[in-house]
Amino acid sequence: MELLAPAGSPEAVRAAVCAGADAVYLGYGAFNARRNAKNFTRDELAQAVSYCHLEGVKVYLTLNTLVGDRELPAAAQTAVEADELGVDAVLVQDWGLFALLREALPDLPLHASTQMSLFTSGG
Repeated sequence: MELLAPAGSPEAVRAAVCAGADAVYLGYGAFNARRNAKNFTRDELAQAVSYCHLEGVKVYLTLNTLVGDRELPAAAQTAVEADELGVDAVLVQDWGLFALLREALPDLPLHASTQMSLFTSGG
């Protein structure tokens, strides 16, 4: 079992870690459902990943919005940047983005967001 906590700011990351979270999820870039939270800058994300990993806590990036065809390259670039900074996984809602990230970043774990839905009887 994993205690996963939202972290809408660097202060919230520290609070979640101090409270015993095993992992935090946070927004970076424009493609997340945490738009009302204070999303992280590149430097803040790098610092959050470094701090969390020193404390044995995982960091999950939320890329959990529906993405239009023209937005796919930018959303994928966000994931590439987050992967380079060391995030442990990405939470995804959009099936198209999921497929693109699986190809572009095959070693980066992808998790189904709570916003993801099934739309076929096979699903």
